[in-house]
Amino acid sequence: MGRIAAVDFGTARIGLALSDERKIVALPQPYLKAGKTPQESAQIVMAELAKHGPIETVVIGLPLRLNGKDSPSTTLVREFAACFTLPVVLLDERLTTSQVNKLMKEAEVSRKKRAQHADSLSATLLLQTFLQSRCSN
Repeated sequence: MGRIAAVDFGTARIGLALSDERKIVALPQPYLKAGKTPQESAQIVMAELAKHGPIETVVIGLPLRLNGKDSPSTTLVREFAACFTLPVVLLDERLTTSQVNKLMKEAEVSRKKRAQHADSLSATLLLQTFLQSRCSN
């Protein structure tokens, strides 16, 4: 059995997080530069994940509107997710990025550093939420 990965898809940067081997803790990874298409971005992510040993599941943040309906970004994420050969779980990511930015502001992290780390930390929050939901079931 492998680790679980989480992805915060973006058209410029892609946040990435990996679980530890026991699937208890989410660990942020450096963000990846997105490809020109969702398909190219998926290839970039799969190549990066291959470096980290077996991955059993990829959790991808699904950017729904606050009312729960799809947004234009949702379509891109679904295209991105369809390119994976690994099992994929789409997880509602509403407000994840804003939560991360709020925490970094409270910690007085500079705007530049927030931009550099927001995507990976969003993926980490997404993955930690997924891991905790598995334990409570």
